[in-house]
Amino acid sequence: MLTIQELSKKFDQNFVVNQFDLTIQPHEIVAIAGPNGAGKTTIINCLLGITSPTNGEIHLDDFPQHTKEFKKRMAYVPDELLLPDALTGIEYIQFVNRMYERESGKKTEDLIELFDMQDAFKKPIETYSHGMKKKTQLIAAFMLNSQIIVLDEPFRGLDVEAIIMTKRLMEKYTEKGGSILLATHDLLSAEAMCNRVAILSRGMKVAEGHANELKNQYDCKNLEEVFMKVSMLGERRERFEKIIDHF
Repeated sequence: MLTIQELSKKFDQNFVVNQFDLTIQPHEIVAIAGPNGAGKTTIINCLLGITSPTNGEIHLDDFPQHTKEFKKRMAYVPDELLLPDALTGIEYIQFVNRMYERESGKKTEDLIELFDMQDAFKKPIETYSHGMKKKTQLIAAFMLNSQIIVLDEPFRGLDVEAIIMTKRLMEKYTEKGGSILLATHDLLSAEAMCNRVAILSRGMKVAEGHANELKNQYDCKNLEEVFMKVSMLGERRERFEKIIDHF
């Protein structure tokens, strides 16, 4: 179980994340959603140890965030295409396995086949398209048998077939006991896939619950309407509606 307690982060005396709490159980997909600048990336960076929180605690079961066991139990797919261009796909996969002290096996081979990357993996990553690089990141994350995977906008740049495959993988991964933290702007996917959604605004969690619970609580037809009501965009909603009505 991933536990984030009272997580806060200051930059230049301003809170970009303020008293954020979240728990993710095994078998759960939980999304964090919010406008640009709401604090999603900062939360992920604190989870990964890229930045240190000003206050708060992060644990994965009994392991604090700074321990080796915590890091070995978590996989990550960033929004950015951070890959070593000089390596081939297969060399990159071997590198990731060595970092996690694992061996490539049938699961890795099956994932490469699933995403139709057999031929591409023989070539340097610098020759890959955006979608092929994203597939490489997804293969590297799902092959590790990690306890939790953090996915930051995992569908961006993928074709329809790869999006479907990724969603099926996410469902199977959690069915077998894994947990997923999904950072996304795709609220329709979050509504369809996630056990819970946490909505951020100005660094604070302003709503959390299952999509149906949130829709009932805020008397909305879909999660996008909930988002507009509770995020900072809600303050400008009336003006948005006037502009759109007169467009």
